[in-house]
Amino acid sequence: MTEVVIIGAGLAGLSCALSLEAAGLSVNLLEASDAPGGRVRTDLVEGFRLDRGFQVMLTAYPEARRLLDYDALELRKFEPGALVWHGGRFHRFADPFRNPMGAARFLFDSIVPLADKLHVAKLRGRVQRGRCEEIFARTEKTTRVYLQAFPFSPDIIDRFFEPFFAGVFLERELVTSSRFFEFLFRMFSLGDTAVPAAGMQQIPLQLAAKLRAGTLLTAARVSKVTRSAQSFQLEIEGKNKQEAHAVVLAVAGNEGNRLLGGVGGWSVPEVRAWNKTTAFCYAAQQAPVNEPIILLNGEGRTAGPVNHVVVMSAVSPQYAPPGAHLVVASVVGEAPAEDAALVRLDQAVRLHMRKWFGPVVDSWKMLGAYTLARALPQQRHAEWEQAPVRVVGTGGVYMCGDYRETASIQGALASGRRAAEAVIKDLRGI
Repeated sequence: MTEVVIIGAGLAGLSCALSLEAAGLSVNLLEASDAPGGRVRTDLVEGFRLDRGFQVMLTAYPEARRLLDYDALELRKFEPGALVWHGGRFHRFADPFRNPMGAARFLFDSIVPLADKLHVAKLRGRVQRGRCEEIFARTEKTTRVYLQAFPFSPDIIDRFFEPFFAGVFLERELVTSSRFFEFLFRMFSLGDTAVPAAGMQQIPLQLAAKLRAGTLLTAARVSKVTRSAQSFQLEIEGKNKQEAHAVVLAVAGNEGNRLLGGVGGWSVPEVRAWNKTTAFCYAAQQAPVNEPIILLNGEGRTAGPVNHVVVMSAVSPQYAPPGAHLVVASVVGEAPAEDAALVRLDQAVRLHMRKWFGPVVDSWKMLGAYTLARALPQQRHAEWEQAPVRVVGTGGVYMCGDYRETASIQGALASGRRAAEAVIKDLRGI
């Protein structure tokens, strides 16, 4: 008999397990795949490190700062700002507070009106005031409506905010909650955007290494959760059943409801909509850009399917073998399910990037393409740690995940901690 079994070793499940073990509870963490991480995984292909979709870590996230050893991760930072393609060339959007030289050039660049540049500074000041919790008490609207009311011009919304935050939200209409936008703008302003030197999966691997020996069990796919008078039983494919006083579903609600099977009328809130993306990973002999900076499509969707491009080997040399470079191009809102459609999208992506980098794009070797139909939960509404963690009517089943908080590393880690706090309170009365 284990006190708590957690299903799912993504960031939320790992965070939950660490909090429970810190409180002295016995924990089993069951992961269906071959390694922890959930959606945060890195594949090694021909000496290249391919994150499963373009992902970054914001060092200002409160939960990440609490749980992670940044020095051990050997974080490699992105240059603040972006290079925006518009009108046949790249324009530099720089953070005047952290890149004064770049900002000086941006100030005199006519790509957006001067008033917009002043509004950016005003926005930065607004989001940094008060505590994070206060942002989530503000009036909520869509991000696009919020930006239009600030008021930013259509130029800066279309050429910078839309492609930049489309890469964060994984949706281009900017229907994401303005509260979440303000929180993220605060995080971008207060900290660095970075990746671990050896890939994003180093984050869950570091968390897993802190667990007690034997806590994490991989290749353990739970097929069903049932309840007896005093405990819960978990059926695991190809393995012995496990029994526990409490169960934490660190999986999306859709999967949680499958595991519960409707027993006793239990129901987990589902992720009603997912944002989609496709990331193409290319090997290049020469880097099209030698800076650790994001390149944005500032000409809109009619110009081509690419939303943003990053030379990951310029961010961290460990992403590519010596003498080679890794280029990742991301498409937002598309995740083809058929090979033929994926080939057509690759062709359209290369055609689009030829406008930026020239015919050398045709020589780049495709290393992998990640079509992620369930890349990120849609965030039309956002609260600060308010979502319930107990599954109503079960008396012992809990839930966590970024779909319960904010669709981010911060949200996943916070949700796991909050689920653990509820378990500890219920089992120990603490």
